[in-house]
Amino acid sequence: MILRRIMWTWLARPLFRCSPHAAYGLRRLLLRLCGAQLGHRVRCRRSVDIDQPWNIRLDDLVMVSDGVLIRSAAPVHIGHRCVISQYCTLLTEVRDDRGRDQGVVRGPITIADDCWVATDTLVLPGSTLESGVVVGARGMVAGRIEAWRIATGEPARERRERVLHGST
Repeated sequence: MILRRIMWTWLARPLFRCSPHAAYGLRRLLLRLCGAQLGHRVRCRRSVDIDQPWNIRLDDLVMVSDGVLIRSAAPVHIGHRCVISQYCTLLTEVRDDRGRDQGVVRGPITIADDCWVATDTLVLPGSTLESGVVVGARGMVAGRIEAWRIATGEPARERRERVLHGST
């Protein structure tokens, strides 16, 4: 674990950030060398900021866009055919300053297949997006969102069912 952390911090992360625009294969290799579990044709932009890739699992055809911040103190799993849009933040650990003990809240993030997390969305620890969920831009996910729903707001609330053309 210590070797992975050193390798990611001092070698792989700088190479990841300085890689050419279309060097998705190189970035996949660097993530895999540091313990990330990646499916086929995963695309991470070079401006993605990941702190602990060994806690990350990205399934096939996942796109992680520019400026995404993933703080993975706990596991992060993103399912098949998902898009994490620009400037989203996925946090698996936050400080809870509401109580007397001011402890740390930590929990995994699970994003199931066919989800789209739109621009500048915040996903908090312990959140689960079931299959087919769309979270509208600038939303904040704190908890579970049921399958095939569109959610917006802060905190994100289910607004309506997501229906794909030709599926009804």
